Amino acid sequence: MSIGRISFGSVIAISGKEKRVKRVNQRLRSQTQSGKVMLKDVTRKYMNAASWGVMAQAAQRGDKVEIYITGTDVQKVKERDPNWDSIDRILSNLTDYHNVNETPVQDVVDDIINA
Repeated sequence: MSIGRISFGSVIAISGKEKRVKRVNQRLRSQTQSGKVMLKDVTRKYMNAASWGVMAQAAQRGDKVEIYITGTDVQKVKERDPNWDSIDRILSNLTDYHNVNETPVQDVVDDIINA
């Protein structure tokens, strides 16, 4: 008997040129509409950040930065759980990051769906 992978949710960040980020979003449309994935654009947060992190660097060079919340973590955000009630707290739960300028879009989509 085969047992499927159990997922409790995760937060995944991506950055890249707007066109490539839009491709990721288009491929995740059914997942976001059904509530299995929630996405948030955090580009403005990182645009003027005094940080040398990869997401800040991406935003500062003109790339779009978005986060995807999956699984049971979506419900935590919707219910404004104390550990999930702000972008900063959501970002503190970040589990993975992808630069879609360097990673195939489908690989990123698969990682988000299977998170």
